Amino acid sequence: MIAAIMPVRGRLEQTMRNVARLIATAGPIEWRLTCIGGEEEADVLQACMEAGAKVRHILKPKLTYWEAMDEETKLTDQPFIVNLANDLLPGRHWLSRAFAEYRCCFGSGDGLLGFNDGIHDEGLSPHFLISRNLLTRLGGWPVWYQHEYGDAELCARAQALGAYSKAPWATLYHDHPINGAETDPVYAEGQATRARDGRLFNERRAQRWPRV
Repeated sequence: MIAAIMPVRGRLEQTMRNVARLIATAGPIEWRLTCIGGEEEADVLQACMEAGAKVRHILKPKLTYWEAMDEETKLTDQPFIVNLANDLLPGRHWLSRAFAEYRCCFGSGDGLLGFNDGIHDEGLSPHFLISRNLLTRLGGWPVWYQHEYGDAELCARAQALGAYSKAPWATLYHDHPINGAETDPVYAEGQATRARDGRLFNERRAQRWPRV
């Protein structure tokens, strides 16, 4: 089974629509969607549950994206994990196509397989399917970043290990301001720490990704 995890913050109606669409379009595959949020997200998580997702409410204020991923991953033992967000628009069979491509690329081995998000080229995948074994080998979710660049670190390190690929037909379109969507306070919050996260990424890359 695949554990798909969606950290949530705000955007109640949008999140509820996205949860329903993700479930409807995943394709023929065994998986479970869990939405997770901090103490201020009770109403959003209730909407996610009504839309068909499992939810987990962590009574901590303002979990970062990577902290939320880490919290839920610790509580599941599934061998494959997908990191999602509430501004993704899935294409048909987005998950079953990704897993089929994963098997073509890595067989029964460990790897990171990126979805096509409509923004980034082959070297970066903000949302991906990763084996738990590889995630553990990379030190887990990069909670040292506030929001951005955690995906860049995991993708760069997976590439260095020869354990990275991308599925062009497994589509999770990123409905982001860079693609023409309207901005909002959640995007502004992430952008506010972009420079700090970028500096940290460059420092860690120069130091060859030290353990934290």
